[in-house]
Amino acid sequence: MYIGKGGVKITEVETESSVLAEALRRVGVEVRKGAAVVAVYGRDRDILRALRAEDRPVLGISPPGVNARLAAVELRELPLLPELEFKPVDAIRLTAESGGQRIVAINEVALLPAEPAALVRYSLYVDGAFVFNDMGDGCLVSTPVGSTAYALSAGGAVISPGAAVVEVVPVNSMLRRPPHVFPADAEVELRGARSRSDILLIGDGAERIRYRDSAVVKRVGTARLLVRVERESPAPRLSPSALLVRKILEERGPLTASEIVSLTGLSPRTVRHALERLRSSGLVRSVVDPADPRRRVYMA
Repeated sequence: MYIGKGGVKITEVETESSVLAEALRRVGVEVRKGAAVVAVYGRDRDILRALRAEDRPVLGISPPGVNARLAAVELRELPLLPELEFKPVDAIRLTAESGGQRIVAINEVALLPAEPAALVRYSLYVDGAFVFNDMGDGCLVSTPVGSTAYALSAGGAVISPGAAVVEVVPVNSMLRRPPHVFPADAEVELRGARSRSDILLIGDGAERIRYRDSAVVKRVGTARLLVRVERESPAPRLSPSALLVRKILEERGPLTASEIVSLTGLSPRTVRHALERLRSSGLVRSVVDPADPRRRVYMA
């Protein structure tokens, strides 16, 4: 790894994946133990596992067709790797302790009942000060990196990955408690949790311990996730027909190719070429028509 003008260039990695190691060597990246960067091949759960344990920068590489939001590169993009630049993002690493047990998390620590239909009552304290009581499906203590994961689906805000904060998100609060944001170094305590079932503390959906009387969640340093430095490319030069097709899709899409022909008055061949140009420029995408799997629909 070396620092270029715009970010980090990848020259060497350590990886446990033989598939990834072979692919990296083919593009000129050295693979060895103790390298400056740890490359992880897999899904978000695999990247999170490495971030929980590693102090070195972690580069996530996803298998073809897998939507891993923490991955900077897909396996099919590896031939581009020598040209790409990355930057490290400090990801807050949390620890949760209860009853002498401990878990580590990068996304979030979740306080949840062991039985899905059970409710939990608990009290939230931050730095020893009472904040609120609540009853609902549970509670999340989320990092900025985790704010686009479970916390978002539970009603939390999307937080910039580099922000030095943690977010407490009640899950289906019966008292309508809103999410609260606190400084990253705050000590979050969940006291007196009660439920008809056992209560668990779960880190990143993977590590779990049983809740005992109270739980303390706090920051224990940071992990380093490598993200791609995106370069702004010049706007593609489009023909008048492509511009017309794009405008129609923005206003009336999603549409099939035949519907675009009907609305624009352009020939099928011209529409086909315009769609190919727009798709290659990333301005239009297509999916299978849910009404007819033999056709595709296009949207801007």
